Amino acid sequence: MPVLLVVGAAGFIGRHVTDAARSLPGVRVLGAGRAGAPLAFAGAFEQDWRPIDLSRDPVDIAERFHELRPAVVVNCAGATYGSMSGLVAANVVATAHLLEGLERSGIGAHLVHVGSAAEYGSGLPGVPVSESAALRPVGAYGISKLCGTQLVTAEAGAGRIEAIVLRVFNALGPGMPEGSLVGSAVRRLGGALASKTDTIDMGPLDAVRDFVDVRDVADAIVRAASLPVFEAPIVNVGSGTGHAARDLVHAIARRLGFTGSIREGSDGSPRSSDVPWQVAEPSLARRILSWEPRYDFETTVEVIARAGAER
Repeated sequence: MPVLLVVGAAGFIGRHVTDAARSLPGVRVLGAGRAGAPLAFAGAFEQDWRPIDLSRDPVDIAERFHELRPAVVVNCAGATYGSMSGLVAANVVATAHLLEGLERSGIGAHLVHVGSAAEYGSGLPGVPVSESAALRPVGAYGISKLCGTQLVTAEAGAGRIEAIVLRVFNALGPGMPEGSLVGSAVRRLGGALASKTDTIDMGPLDAVRDFVDVRDVADAIVRAASLPVFEAPIVNVGSGTGHAARDLVHAIARRLGFTGSIREGSDGSPRSSDVPWQVAEPSLARRILSWEPRYDFETTVEVIARAGAER
């Protein structure tokens, strides 16, 4: 039975990829990470978790790959927030270790690497971002993700590995990190409702983004993992539709029943202020992955709000 190994399976996207991959017939899905097994691997799936720490020596990682012999490795590991050195360690060094480990193992596994729309940086308002767009990442996160992608495409271009990078736009769903826009909004709205406060403060909410349901992101990743041949090195995963961050926060507030004021301050993420508009051109994903988003914006907001209300 072929093995699909999800590295970073305890993370926001990795958990959903693992769930989606379990529907593949005749495939055993293993999750890996340096932390203990997450809840998604409790009970019947307890034996499907493997400890793999991408900060370790690539020789050790190669031994793990050789032992598990996956047909496909999906790399969902990485960091979204943190110090510059932490982001480089998580998104560049860890990717290099994974690539070296795969090459040393000699197992010939395909690699699906999760990249980020942050690698593009700022584009022209109203112009969808295609895979051939200029790369102008803003800040350490976008730069570190781009470096990781370039390592993957360089190895693939040299014929040392079969790999594809999926540049994910703004994945949206319950369980997002508290440092994210959604995580912060849900926490502040929940606190305001609990304390009967009629005002919350957020950063600027002008930026327009391509929000895509994390379940759709997972579906695209699993479709890529199922391909016998990768026809393109990089594929965008986005809906092709933009929404202002303000629309998202206000929609969550309505679903939670918050009727107070949402004040927008001047302090916010540099990524948002320096990249005012970013929407995917997703036609390549349609052609290569036979993929279309199934969940619309309002449906995703409803799921986020429901999960937030249950916290």
